[in-house]
Amino acid sequence: MLYESSLTDPAIAGPDRGTGSRPARAGEPAAPALPAFAQLLDRYQPGDDLFASPRGTWLGQGVVAALPADTPPAATHALGAQRLRDQVAELLQQATRAQQGEQALVMGAVPFDLRQPAALRAPQRLTRGAAPQAAAQPAAVGAIRPVAARPEPAPAVYEAAVDAALARFAEGSLDKVVLSRTLALELPTAPDSRELLRRLAALNTRGYTYAVPLEAVGDQPAGAFLGGTPELLVRRIGRHVYVNPLAGSTPRGRSADEDTRLSQTLLQSPKDRHEHAVVIDAVVRALRPLCRSLDVPAGPSLVSTDALWHLSTVLQGELVDEATTSLDLALALHPTPAVCGHPTARAFEAIGELEPFERGLFAGFVGWCDARGDGEWAVTLRCAEVRGSAVRLYAGAGVVAGSVPASETAETQTKFSTMLRALGIAPDAL
Repeated sequence: MLYESSLTDPAIAGPDRGTGSRPARAGEPAAPALPAFAQLLDRYQPGDDLFASPRGTWLGQGVVAALPADTPPAATHALGAQRLRDQVAELLQQATRAQQGEQALVMGAVPFDLRQPAALRAPQRLTRGAAPQAAAQPAAVGAIRPVAARPEPAPAVYEAAVDAALARFAEGSLDKVVLSRTLALELPTAPDSRELLRRLAALNTRGYTYAVPLEAVGDQPAGAFLGGTPELLVRRIGRHVYVNPLAGSTPRGRSADEDTRLSQTLLQSPKDRHEHAVVIDAVVRALRPLCRSLDVPAGPSLVSTDALWHLSTVLQGELVDEATTSLDLALALHPTPAVCGHPTARAFEAIGELEPFERGLFAGFVGWCDARGDGEWAVTLRCAEVRGSAVRLYAGAGVVAGSVPASETAETQTKFSTMLRALGIAPDAL
């Protein structure tokens, strides 16, 4: 494996907020500048891995070792999680041997259903770059008109599923479930993945932009799973753990005054604060046994993307055992109620019964883990599977007591809009 930079770069090892290098101390050589995000995108080719966060960007090219895509499903989620730990440990060992002792790293994505195989590999060549900056401009909205667009399920069917979930709440078997939709598009030509990633990063430079290569399946050509998610699942650097769940959202306003009003309404909404609290309680329960200290704010704050306001809580902790890796932490947290529901087992069962499609990598997690256990994983949201001119978008909404079916449909449509804008498609035209 070849590196152009490493995890010891000051821009990576520095504070959680910001990506600039610390000033050089007296007598110490200045750290080399990291390549700009735009430079890494210029090098990106179909089949490469890319993960960009506010802390920097990884571009992975070539393959030292990879998990087989045809791995049979595991019998249970617990067995799937343990299999994944073992597989990643073996990948890191293979990568370490291949690169003759240099720091090894695995990157890619893990599916929502841990029984299914993950799309992870150890790249042959790794390039570390700077975080995205607000430079590129999104495509002109309306510049692209799909040849065909098919939602699955249709809005009426989706709203019936929300009603069915609300009935389960009344029975007392569920507190929350996240129900999703897809939007299958046939475009006039295959989108340029490099430009799509550039636009996604421009829409939210504080988020996480990613590309995971996909193998050909049956008559479907090879492609990529691309997205620009606002949600960090977990970051681990040494003993330090950083988690930022998002739950509860509302569309952005058309004017500054409306935007402020909507954000404050969200912050004070009992329904959305309850939805957020369910997620935070689950995250705290998962992290407490693994952390000697855990800082949990008293209430949520607001963060925004191009399309939505979200309720956000930043949790920071210190690990009991430094042998706990970023992948261990991600598996302990996944699936959070933000993408599944609560109680987890019943919500997962309801999703299987009420969603008419397999989520695949959607609502899983994407990122990297190195041989020291450091790493960063983000939730795979605001995403699309791109295979030639066929593009499938994914979006979900959290359903709790008091949810209105039509409002949940509108929320998924708003979440589709990020990817649609990046593609150059007017969301209102579909």
